[in-house]
Amino acid sequence: MKPIQISIYEAPAHCCNIDNEEEKDYHPWYHDILRYVKSREYPDHATENDKKTLRRLAIDYVLDGEILYKKGKDQVLLRCVDAVEAKEILEEVHEGTCLEGLLGLLLLPQINRNKIALALALAVTDPMSATSSQVD
Repeated sequence: MKPIQISIYEAPAHCCNIDNEEEKDYHPWYHDILRYVKSREYPDHATENDKKTLRRLAIDYVLDGEILYKKGKDQVLLRCVDAVEAKEILEEVHEGTCLEGLLGLLLLPQINRNKIALALALAVTDPMSATSSQVD
């Protein structure tokens, strides 16, 4: 039986994939989609199948000025970023510099639920106190 080989890398695996993506060419991954959405031009040497795929992909993208966004499942617009910007964003998130903003967004629904639960608890225990005092 062969032993299992394990490799340890300095960077997370998704960072390695971003670096490899950038080495292929000097265009971001969404270059063809951006070009099609902006001017309805296909890439050079595109086959009919490639053109059909590009048209189908472009339906989910929106152009605002020079910035390309992908429509999410819940109609939230997700900004398309290149490999360099993605790496910067990942580093910021892992360093914790974006933590304050993300933490506030993540806790907001929980805080709102707690306010409602507190108001309901006050109403059950003392109906007069829940109507006379506001829970902020």
